[in-house]
Amino acid sequence: MKLFQRLLVAPAALGLLAPISANAAELNLNDVAEVTVSLNKNVPFMSYQENKNMGSMITGSGDSSQLGGPIRIAKISGQVAEFGILPFISMMAYISISLGLINLFPIPLLDGGHLMFYAFEKVLGKPLSQKTQEGFFRIGMFLLLTLMFFATFNDLKDLGLF
Repeated sequence: MKLFQRLLVAPAALGLLAPISANAAELNLNDVAEVTVSLNKNVPFMSYQENKNMGSMITGSGDSSQLGGPIRIAKISGQVAEFGILPFISMMAYISISLGLINLFPIPLLDGGHLMFYAFEKVLGKPLSQKTQEGFFRIGMFLLLTLMFFATFNDLKDLGLF
């Protein structure tokens, strides 16, 4: 029974080398369950806030410097990992939710773009022509590359390189 009461996690197995000591970090399963329940309750709020923030960035009323890429994620992950494994898991859940919502945007090449094509097919009664779909995919590729460039630029600017 005590085996199920505690969970031993080796920091190296989680990829957390610097902020956590070399000893195994001890987690109480009740704490993990509490974080899981808390995250499940907060998913609608986090989704709403994410959509609100993205909408304000698109319209120009929000702060686009908050948009970050892999460099910022790594930097913030290191900072949050210093507070322990549970805040780190919470942050990873938030990033996962954010990426899932972005994936549902109606941009071709993303899942939301495919749903958009299905909606067009339903309304029109037939699929869009191959040429039209290719045009949408090119626009989607341009939008995604622009987003990736902008996020990387923000990351490098945050590091003081620009």
